[in-house]
Amino acid sequence: MPHHRCSIHLNSEHCGQIHQAYLEAEQGMWSKRPMIEMTIPSSLDPTLAPPGCHVVLLFTQYTPYQLANGTWNDETKEQYAKTVFDSIEEYAPGFKDSIVGVDVLPPPDLERIFGLTGGNIFHGAMSLDQLYFLRPTPAYSDTRSPIQGLYLCGSGAHPGGGVMGSPGRMAALEALKDFKNMSKGR
Repeated sequence: MPHHRCSIHLNSEHCGQIHQAYLEAEQGMWSKRPMIEMTIPSSLDPTLAPPGCHVVLLFTQYTPYQLANGTWNDETKEQYAKTVFDSIEEYAPGFKDSIVGVDVLPPPDLERIFGLTGGNIFHGAMSLDQLYFLRPTPAYSDTRSPIQGLYLCGSGAHPGGGVMGSPGRMAALEALKDFKNMSKGR
């Protein structure tokens, strides 16, 4: 279905919901109604799942790194997953019954497994002082690093993470431009 081939955002119908999720995370609690971004990659590539089945990826914004009342462990991960799945169930009844496997990666796991400091998939805050030409710094927002031939193309580069590969595309275009200019100089 075409509407399954894009990001689906839940619990974000108005700013108040998003703000509440942020406030709860700031207190070291996961939100009772977490902001959920759902993608269904198997709707574009059916080889990712058996026939009649799908793979669903869930990203929840404002999940605390450190819990106020404990640590991330199998029990808290299961409780958090239940909270997330209960929210999805409100939008898509029957969702929970369709689940055959789960892998929950809270921020400390993202840091440990992928090296993402603080479990931040955006490689740093997406705050006003870290957007557009300020990302990662004004001197390197054109993707060129201080090392010749090394280009910045991850979530920490302009325009930031969650922008459908834009940092990589922009770095590739700059690298091609530089390569063409080097070729002309020979």
